[in-house]
Amino acid sequence: MDFNHYFHNEEIEAVLNEWAQSYPHLLTVETIGASHEGRPIWLAALTHQASGPAVEKPAVWLDANIHATELAGTTTVLYFLHQALTGYGQDERITRLLENAAFYIVPRVNPDGAALALAKQPRLLRSGVRPYPWAEKDEGIHAQDLDGDGRILQMRIPDPNGDWKCSDQDPRLMVKRAPDEQGGQYYRLLPEGLLENYDGFVVKVARPLAGLDFNRNFPFEWQTEDQQRGAGLYPASEPEVRAVVDFVARHPNINYALTFHTYSRALLRPFSTRPDDAMNFHDLRVFQEIGAIGTRLTGYRSVSTYHDFRGHAAEMTYGAFDDWVYDHLGAFVWTVEQWDLPTEAGIANRKLREWYWNHPPEDDLKILRWVDQHAPQMGYVDWYPYEHPQLGRVELGGWNVLFTWHNPPPPQMAKEAALHVPFICAIAQTLPRLSIHHFTAEALSETTWLLDLGVENSGYLPTYTSQQAKKRGAARPVFAELSLPENARLVTGRARQEAGHLEGRSNKDTLSSAHAASPTDNRARLTWVIEAPRGSSVQVTVRSERAGWVRQTITLS
Repeated sequence: MDFNHYFHNEEIEAVLNEWAQSYPHLLTVETIGASHEGRPIWLAALTHQASGPAVEKPAVWLDANIHATELAGTTTVLYFLHQALTGYGQDERITRLLENAAFYIVPRVNPDGAALALAKQPRLLRSGVRPYPWAEKDEGIHAQDLDGDGRILQMRIPDPNGDWKCSDQDPRLMVKRAPDEQGGQYYRLLPEGLLENYDGFVVKVARPLAGLDFNRNFPFEWQTEDQQRGAGLYPASEPEVRAVVDFVARHPNINYALTFHTYSRALLRPFSTRPDDAMNFHDLRVFQEIGAIGTRLTGYRSVSTYHDFRGHAAEMTYGAFDDWVYDHLGAFVWTVEQWDLPTEAGIANRKLREWYWNHPPEDDLKILRWVDQHAPQMGYVDWYPYEHPQLGRVELGGWNVLFTWHNPPPPQMAKEAALHVPFICAIAQTLPRLSIHHFTAEALSETTWLLDLGVENSGYLPTYTSQQAKKRGAARPVFAELSLPENARLVTGRARQEAGHLEGRSNKDTLSSAHAASPTDNRARLTWVIEAPRGSSVQVTVRSERAGWVRQTITLS
């Protein structure tokens, strides 16, 4: 497998089906829906089948490429899947995880948009291909590959009132004209493309014809178009989003979700619309603790979307996947913003959003030098003349943003993907995990027995995942159910009993051993009295939506 590569839709389908045939004991593949243009949305369910089906195990959700040009996540989740399949039976941690947990993996949520991004003559969209909010093109310039070279670059046009100029240190690089600067050679910069309804004088940058943003279409504080651009007609109006919502909502064994995006080199956590003090304190502590593990393993900053990823105080993001998963379902979730070109170029500790309008020109030169070294002739294109059918003589060139800013250059992709395998494994190791401590039968008479069941949660998370899930009633409590032989009867107790929820280690907040207390709140005990002949077999099934199912059989002797 070559992971310095961006996968076309047909490759994803072929690879998943080949792996399912080669590893039938670990992988099943299905479609969870179809895109606007009818392309399948593939899901891989990864677990060791012999130790139980995926639905009976605590699970982690992974998805990628909900935004059309953010292709890196697809390669990353396929890389993880490949590591898990080939590592089972060889790597102790991978083996243990696949026997005790499940992974639901959607490598590409948005196959239509990705198909256009990877086309020989590409189109770069935010999300879906459906015209939105109306069918006609807006007046102004629409990005397009004009000369058929397979890239959408930039156009520069000489103009004394332009706001860009050539760098004194490298004439290829365009830098901002100072507010008080006069008397030089200045340019306007525009995306490579054609103008709709051009009057020969006024140049506007048009709103894209396909203006949807799938990550504003989820049913969390969804807003109409005047408040949140690209949000769609109503929550989950888009088939790609609806497929994800339906699957995730119908699989309550999901405790964690990672949704892979680009580009900021950050692990973003909810909320987008509320400050941290609006979140349950214990859930915030879990987000911070698991996020710190992510930072240690990936080098990515773990930050709040609300506090650290807004362009300005009034900017909010409504209808996002991560907010919906946490707020409605109570699962812990991160938006993994992979890759960051400025960071790769050596610009450390930059402000994630503010940097784009407030940084020194030296930063741009650093970035260009890095691209020259790692993606020569691909990442930044020398300016060359082009006769534009509407604007006359212009120059094309500049940044090839798809494989510099939006995604790693292909030779850097496998290294970027490998960063995330340890974090995915680490969060899976913190899942709640139901187990039977003991199941015994004590003879009270020749045919009367006291059954004693002890169950416990051996995981870090509780069997309800989060306080938010408990508040929403999104996770049912633990149940234990007896299966008795035909010639037996219950004397006391009910065949199906509720054991309540079992804590994990996540509720033990103190880091001071002087004030520590570690009660056995991860355990529960249930008893029954039954009548049954000696030698009969009794089975108990203990199940938790979030922590898995376990079974044990004893012989009355």
